Amino acid sequence: MSISKPKIHLDETVKDLELFKSKEDFQICKPEIFKYGIMMEEVPNHIREADFEYLQSKIPAYELLHSDFINIFPERIENTSNDDRKKKIISEIIGVSFGIKYTIELLNTSPSKFKKIGVPIEGKYLDYSIIVENKEYELETKGTVNKYYSTFKNDILEKKKDQSLKSVFLRFGTIAMINNFGDTKLSQCVIVDDPPNDNNIASDDSSFEVQLLNYGIFLSYILDSKYFNKYIRPLKQKQLRKVKINQKKFFTKYIFKGKEFYGECFDYRLIRENEDVNNGLNNNLDLFQEKTRKFGKTKFFIGLELKVIEAINRKHIDNLKNYEAEWTLEDEGLTIKFLDKDGILIVKSKDGDDNQLENIFTEAEVKKRLGYSFNQQLGNAHTCGAPCRSREIKDKSCEIRTYREFCHFHR
Repeated sequence: MSISKPKIHLDETVKDLELFKSKEDFQICKPEIFKYGIMMEEVPNHIREADFEYLQSKIPAYELLHSDFINIFPERIENTSNDDRKKKIISEIIGVSFGIKYTIELLNTSPSKFKKIGVPIEGKYLDYSIIVENKEYELETKGTVNKYYSTFKNDILEKKKDQSLKSVFLRFGTIAMINNFGDTKLSQCVIVDDPPNDNNIASDDSSFEVQLLNYGIFLSYILDSKYFNKYIRPLKQKQLRKVKINQKKFFTKYIFKGKEFYGECFDYRLIRENEDVNNGLNNNLDLFQEKTRKFGKTKFFIGLELKVIEAINRKHIDNLKNYEAEWTLEDEGLTIKFLDKDGILIVKSKDGDDNQLENIFTEAEVKKRLGYSFNQQLGNAHTCGAPCRSREIKDKSCEIRTYREFCHFHR
């Protein structure tokens, strides 16, 4: 896997603006596209305990979609799907990725500072705003495998004519012109624009809340549901002083370049399939062996740097605003490690290649989680069994039924 450097094409609407003349290309990699695809999702208001297995399935399924249908080359990116629905989704994801990454490099900012705007479409947002040096920019993103972009350009410019839109310094659009499978043309990022308004100065007062919401998207997948709910509830109520992350309640931590990242692990074998409970398999061992035969061993970790967690917990607003990790991509063949500027780390390992990941996410753990998912689909809950902590029933075995190892009271 290589880094791709799409060329930038300035439409006639932007060709004379100095801001856009400063860049001729930008770089992006496959783990980054996967990460920005996650950023398209809504922040859940609440996650039920029973959602754990669903989330354990959704993330690897989502990552597998990227692995199967996106090819990265130095000067082009291919959308290889033949299914019209999937092709559209993948083009949208790449379109959002192009737009955000181009803007990050153009304005020298961080992905954690993008705010979703507009009305959600099928659970996803396609428009973003960001404030940099007291100037607010609004971004609309498009992605297509078509040869021409006039329809997308007209759609962007027509939307910007809406008189109800608030005043901002600059609105612009990006159109990812990517390739079908086998198409050898250069992939491009087309920029279209409204003229900037130098009189519009923005307040940066909401930047801390915006960052908390962006990290909340990832926390909804990597922090135990009970403690994610404790994080998101005061945030949604705008009680920012009460927002806390309990770092002890992540599944594990990963050390990268001497820094600690707290998060969750995932595996292709945890992807739910309709035939899991209908294929004649008698037990979890059979299912584990069948899944391993089908998917092999592909594990990955998604985590957040401890420094970010501490800044959020201590309400060090300026520290979080000024935080910037060093963008890093290490591709060692069977193991890929990607660190974005916002402190989100993604590690992917095949065939047990990464020893650290194997030690924190063992085969026994994968098998155990697969069993939870299998039993949930069958409706086979078990009693928690943990010693109760309430004074009147102290040390009595908990009788709450759960599909997890322990119920929400004892995790």
